[in-house]
Amino acid sequence: MAKKTQERREQLRRSLIDIAERRIAESGYPALTAREVAGEAGCAVGAIYNIFPDMDALVAAVNLGTVARLEAAVAAAFARDPSSALPKRALTLLGQTYFEFVLANPRLWSAIFELGFRASKDVPERQVAEHIHLIGHIVKPLRQLLPQESEERLSLLAKSLFSAVHGIVSLGQQRRFMAVPPAEIAEQITFIVEAFCDGVVARRG
Repeated sequence: MAKKTQERREQLRRSLIDIAERRIAESGYPALTAREVAGEAGCAVGAIYNIFPDMDALVAAVNLGTVARLEAAVAAAFARDPSSALPKRALTLLGQTYFEFVLANPRLWSAIFELGFRASKDVPERQVAEHIHLIGHIVKPLRQLLPQESEERLSLLAKSLFSAVHGIVSLGQQRRFMAVPPAEIAEQITFIVEAFCDGVVARRG
């Protein structure tokens, strides 16, 4: 009996995550409500909170799936491109893959940052670990460019480069003042990444 109860609980958990993911993809994180998720899952609203402490925890579970898919997209892009072993190409490919992923999953991508902006909530440890792992993809080619730098310094440089690429992508998605037109985002990412690489190499020399 306990095993069947656990199986039903896990099935409901998976169903709630799938429903929340689809609704976020369609309407965005701010539009997500417990009542609508419960209605589609065929359970009481209280059943959600028997599995997740609050709705933000449910969204955090969705975000883990989003980050995992981004990770898979990065791995696939690297597997297709033999030149990704070169540090400058690797960093450019990371930026391009990030842009393509955001373009295909704009609301799911936004949910990651919207949840993170809620100062009253702590980002789950697993999600932090996923983010660190993704930053590690940037650190690896930077280590090739700057073999004498400390890991702490490489991590800071990786975060700075990510911030630059993220800023271009974010403004392009929001279409706000000074936004980069979508057709030019890929070119601008390549320019920023290559300029960054050339700059750190020049400083090393």
